[in-house]
Amino acid sequence: MYNVFLVDDEPFIIEGMKALVPWEDYGLKVIGDASNGSEALKKLETCHVDLLLTDIMMPLMNGLELISILKERQPHTKFIVLSGYEEFEYVKKGMKLGIENYLLKPVNEQELISTLENSVEKLEKSTNNEEAFTILRDNTIWRCLNQDIDAKEWRERVDLYNLEFDGQKLAVVLMQISDEIEHENISLCRKRVEELFRSVCIINPDGELILLVSSKCEKDLKRKLDELNELFAGYVSCKYHISVGSFVCSTNELYKSYQRAKELSSFRLVLKESGLITDESIMQYTHASFSTSYELDDLKRYIVGSEQEKAFLWIKDAFTVINKSTKKVAPTIIRGFAIDIVTSIQKDVSSHANDQTVGIVKRILETYSMELLVDILIDFIEGIFRTLEQKTQHGSPIIQSVVQYIQEHFHEELSLKTLSYKFHINSIYLGQLFQKETGLVFSEYMNHLRLEKAKQLLRGTHLKAGIIGKQVGYSDSAYFYKQFKKVVGITPSAWRTMNIQS
Repeated sequence: MYNVFLVDDEPFIIEGMKALVPWEDYGLKVIGDASNGSEALKKLETCHVDLLLTDIMMPLMNGLELISILKERQPHTKFIVLSGYEEFEYVKKGMKLGIENYLLKPVNEQELISTLENSVEKLEKSTNNEEAFTILRDNTIWRCLNQDIDAKEWRERVDLYNLEFDGQKLAVVLMQISDEIEHENISLCRKRVEELFRSVCIINPDGELILLVSSKCEKDLKRKLDELNELFAGYVSCKYHISVGSFVCSTNELYKSYQRAKELSSFRLVLKESGLITDESIMQYTHASFSTSYELDDLKRYIVGSEQEKAFLWIKDAFTVINKSTKKVAPTIIRGFAIDIVTSIQKDVSSHANDQTVGIVKRILETYSMELLVDILIDFIEGIFRTLEQKTQHGSPIIQSVVQYIQEHFHEELSLKTLSYKFHINSIYLGQLFQKETGLVFSEYMNHLRLEKAKQLLRGTHLKAGIIGKQVGYSDSAYFYKQFKKVVGITPSAWRTMNIQS
């Protein structure tokens, strides 16, 4: 659909025009109207128009003055003049401005329809040619921003697409809209940005707008950025951010400015309002590490203990505290904290879910709001709970490996600490998982295993009980005797005598 705007100081003319033409049948949509040129310009500041129908003689600003100004702002717009005066001077001026037709009032319906059809045909041809040109140009610029084009090809493309900027300083401006909007609306927004800045604006594969701004000085750039911010505020109903890259001196260095714009765009995570993100605006944020009363050990304990609601509440509360802190924490630190949560839980609680880590980390790095970050972590922990529940039914692979190792090395000095180093798992959670899987605390399990091994040696060898105690892992013979009698009820020698006789 092409946008149509009507301008006439007589309201009944406008209403008549709306009723006279079946606009949608011709792929047209009337998006607004105004009673004079001045009012029309104000309304068209925040929207794009493809076809404008205007009277000539109006108060404040006449139709030809309106066309002349719009030609500068929106060069692709087509114009049709309606007038009650058949004066050659008006016709001549209109033709010089490149109008599609000069129609006398009362308007002949058939002549108007014919003019509209011709205008739409021109718009379609222009759009098709423009789209083909734009796709090739955008691809070239995208490759330049990502350092994916050699110097020779870039020089050729610069000439082909007229991308020189007259030696002025350049900056890349990255425009990101939080909610998805239709491609048609993004394209219209891009056109409006290009018309406002008279510069190149592309749409990258992620649906973000990237504007190449040339400016004589920072003051001039600031003025332009304020205008851009006003445009977005009027055009976009959802949250948006405009990140401004560093100044560079040539198109060959545009990638540096783009990299800085991307770095600044990460601050969307901590900004509650829409607007500009510049080097100056983020100076208040600290990149130093921060301390929180929310210890990861508590979260892991909730997960191991299957306390789902407590785990979710821990996540929500921890990031609420960060969000409300008077100390402004940089997004890199917050994302780092979130990634630490994921990797630590994967390592200590659910080490066999590592295939998920890359995807989760990618989502964390790409998210643009604290609310979405919390949702990502809660989704992740929900997945961990499901994984642990499934593993519980078949036994934990980690504990199976630990038990196998203990069976082979029971005679050595073993502890939860030494095993935690061996299997890269936090000793506290190893103890909790071990008890959950075996039904015994680690010390009880080791004592029971060593005494069973001691019984085998007592029955099958003639070694002294003290030596057997050391062979099964008791460094102190007296402690071995004490444990054996406490658990079995009699001394090792008495047990040997009874079992050999039997």
